[in-house]
Amino acid sequence: MISIIAAELLAGACTTDGANRAPAYSGPTKTIRGYLQGPPYYQLTASSVVFVTAHDATGGNSAPMPKIASTSFTLGRNGTFPVGYEIAVPATGPKRVALAIEIRRAGAVIFSNDRGYSQTTGTNLDIPMREAPPKLKLRGRL
Repeated sequence: MISIIAAELLAGACTTDGANRAPAYSGPTKTIRGYLQGPPYYQLTASSVVFVTAHDATGGNSAPMPKIASTSFTLGRNGTFPVGYEIAVPATGPKRVALAIEIRRAGAVIFSNDRGYSQTTGTNLDIPMREAPPKLKLRGRL
């Protein structure tokens, strides 16, 4: 009996989208696209995943930036920068959009950008990427 309940909970957890997620936007969209610029010597792998999140930057850098769209994709090829990206945002949404981008490998962030400086009012934006700082594992040694 307990195993049946556990199986139901596991199946439900795997198939639900979660109550806190908003439904996907189904109205007219505009596409923002461009290239992620990074160090030319860095080798990206096919399993690297790019996460692109669009935020409403109408209020500027000091105001809260609510998320308006997000997407992710696997590179699917070994290579170097630049990496092309695109994201669809609501056409009737904010005039200024800030993009937050992360490139991850095996769950660890290897490159990111500063969304405060990656803002556009148009449909094209090339974004400089920086290497993520190393994580310090101090665990109570301070």
